[in-house]
Amino acid sequence: MIGIVIAAFFAGWFVSMVRPLPAHAISLAEKYVLMCALPALIVSSMSRVTIETALFVPIGVAWAAMATCAALIVLISRIYSWSPQVTGALLLVAVLGNTSFLGVGMVEGLLSKDHLPAAIAYDQLGTFLALSLWGAFVTSTFGGDEVSLRDLVRRLLRFAPFVALLVSVPVRWLEVPDSVYSVLDGIGRTVAPVAMATVGVRFRLRLSRRVAVPALWGLIVKMLAVPAVVACLVLLTGSGADVMWSTSLLQSAAPPMITAGIVATRAGFDEELVAFVVGMGTIVGFVSVPAFSMLL
Repeated sequence: MIGIVIAAFFAGWFVSMVRPLPAHAISLAEKYVLMCALPALIVSSMSRVTIETALFVPIGVAWAAMATCAALIVLISRIYSWSPQVTGALLLVAVLGNTSFLGVGMVEGLLSKDHLPAAIAYDQLGTFLALSLWGAFVTSTFGGDEVSLRDLVRRLLRFAPFVALLVSVPVRWLEVPDSVYSVLDGIGRTVAPVAMATVGVRFRLRLSRRVAVPALWGLIVKMLAVPAVVACLVLLTGSGADVMWSTSLLQSAAPPMITAGIVATRAGFDEELVAFVVGMGTIVGFVSVPAFSMLL
């Protein structure tokens, strides 16, 4: 899957340089991910996830890491007086990590299969759950004018991933045929390549001065500062050999979430900033995540 995701990114980037795609084609692909593929993936995965006591460590680290990222982004945003479009973009792509398509694969490759349950718990009950809850909140709060609580609830209920999350709760107690899950899984597997291709189409190596500083801060917070804090906790407590903590460290270092980039662009946030942070973050992640694994 990692190879497919990277190939999709470079394919989209190559196509954009040879012949730019029509805006409506890119919009259609993003709408497919957000309204169809991602909801299918959420229902399929969240309705079957199981919780064990030991897994509270990666789940707790996931939420603590995301909360720290969000707090730092808000603080830096106020210092630089960034626009809502810039702040909202970073509150998605510099907070939510790609702990599924890339994170799980890297955990298995750099550690072992024994770490997969912890990696999946971090992803499913951490970043994946936050995509629906936090994603809906950020797009509603920073995506337009001031909204009332009633407006916020209404927008939440129109946010397809959040609706899918609600649907997944009663589905847990239903006898769903395996064939249905097979269809949902098949649709869900298209999320990463399609989303990454759209990121590649928008990606530019030359970054305008307008978003250079926000992009740099977003990458520093997501891929260096917060993982470094988790690494310090692991080293100070001598938990490097612990499956739950070692997995949590690598997952906290995962590059920005591809699908969060789709949510950000669909919400009207800064496209250039989103594409660069997600694209460059993914490339850097193939070096930074193995680097953090060397601390274990």
